[in-house]
Amino acid sequence: MKKVLVLFAALLFGTVAFAADPGGIDEKLIRSFNNSFPKAEQVNWYEMPKMYVVNFVENGIRGRIEYRKDGKSTQYTRYYTAEQLPFVVQNSIRKAHPNKTIYGVIEVSTVTEPGNLSKVDYYVKMQDARYWTTVKADIDGNLRIAERYRKQ
Repeated sequence: MKKVLVLFAALLFGTVAFAADPGGIDEKLIRSFNNSFPKAEQVNWYEMPKMYVVNFVENGIRGRIEYRKDGKSTQYTRYYTAEQLPFVVQNSIRKAHPNKTIYGVIEVSTVTEPGNLSKVDYYVKMQDARYWTTVKADIDGNLRIAERYRKQ
């Protein structure tokens, strides 16, 4: 029994240590992330050939950031429910699709190079009795249907 407990403890410790260690990622980048997201939990770093990706949860909202190898962020994605949508977007969607229920939201902020401006798009997944619909919205509440699938 003692051997099983020791083995379990070693596996648990190894898993936690592996998940928490960002490996060869620049310490300055990790510090910058920690300063920007001090309440981040469940932080996992991944190194890709051309970028670093960090997945985390902050205030109950899942997030994902892509950083170029030079440390500049290129895209920030958040996954949440209708309550966190900006009022203008929420109001536009409810007016345009009054009989649909919002299932979830994917917010994608993309950083553009000239002037480091950010473009924000909201992909709102909705459903009714017959269809799953994804509406793409911008911060001004302009909408367009991105995809629509018939339920089986």
